[in-house]
Amino acid sequence: MMRVSALLAVFLLVGCTQRFHQLGQPLPSVQAEPAAGASLQSVLAQLGPPQRLTRSASGWVMGWEHWRISENAFGASLGVLGVDALTFDWGDARVRGDFLLVSFDDGHVATSVSRATWDNAVGGGASVQAFVGVAPLVNVADLLIPMPQHGWGAAALMPLPTALNNENRPGMGSNGLEQRGTPTGIGQRTLEMR
Repeated sequence: MMRVSALLAVFLLVGCTQRFHQLGQPLPSVQAEPAAGASLQSVLAQLGPPQRLTRSASGWVMGWEHWRISENAFGASLGVLGVDALTFDWGDARVRGDFLLVSFDDGHVATSVSRATWDNAVGGGASVQAFVGVAPLVNVADLLIPMPQHGWGAAALMPLPTALNNENRPGMGSNGLEQRGTPTGIGQRTLEMR
């Protein structure tokens, strides 16, 4: 009986996917992170080049980030029983993030260190589909955009409203930083009338 149940479960399975994404390098533990008073040279030697950089009134702010994103999806159908028009789907996504900001004065000395760490579910759902398919239940595409430094050189080739706003764009300008996943309709990017 157990084998028949397992075989039926395999035939009912439509699809199962599990995707993992990792952006940036893991950051040092809280005990090993740079402290106020550290030199810019020692911070760069320890953490490598920053993913985010902006000018501040008294110096520079640099940001390092590490993201682990996981997506899970499972689908089953009664197709083996002759009911092709009925499927069951379930999916969820989880994000683990670590964001480290270090402020430096004009003398290249760290004045403050700030860290944010989180582990949250960012979406999920379940559905019973009759006759018509549904788009994926979870979508983390806005979290998977490339790191900002990958686009710094191409900034001059962006559409005109975006190119003119480069000074204010988070991660590449000189007027602030922004964490990944922030909606585009708020903050500094509202200046880019698309």
